[in-house]
Amino acid sequence: MKKLLFIPLLALAACVNVNKDDNGVEVKVGTDSKIRNNIQLEEHGLKVEQAFLLFEDGTLVPQNNETTVGKKILMRLILGDGFKERDGKVFPGASEVIETNTGEVALNEKDLFASYDSTGVSIKDAKFLTLSAIITKIDKLYDYFVVKFKIWDKNSTNYVSGSFKFYVK
Repeated sequence: MKKLLFIPLLALAACVNVNKDDNGVEVKVGTDSKIRNNIQLEEHGLKVEQAFLLFEDGTLVPQNNETTVGKKILMRLILGDGFKERDGKVFPGASEVIETNTGEVALNEKDLFASYDSTGVSIKDAKFLTLSAIITKIDKLYDYFVVKFKIWDKNSTNYVSGSFKFYVK
């Protein structure tokens, strides 16, 4: 399990469905074709145009989010507006936590972009982010795994957070 990959892609226009949770917070749900795999999102200044899961070979993860031991899942986020530029660069942060259905933490990365704190990245590159998860071995059977993530702008208070479940068969 690990790390954030930085993959530039072509930007695509998107529409998404937005609902409000019990606390009135806007939550995007995976009913629209641009937000797939039941990825739950909360936007706070950073806008998500697309979010979906795929395997390393580029094929989409099925809607049931099933994978096998040793097969990496990638979550691709295509971001819209929300980063504040400084000297032509932006300074994103990203955290990722993977837990089992029983609450055991398998991964806890506080800031996957810490190495870019002094240099920043281009706004074009910051719009296309990919988080990855892989279960390399299982010591017992779990019902599912939950990936919780947060992407934020270090030059403002803007962020997006979310989660998704995946199942190892």
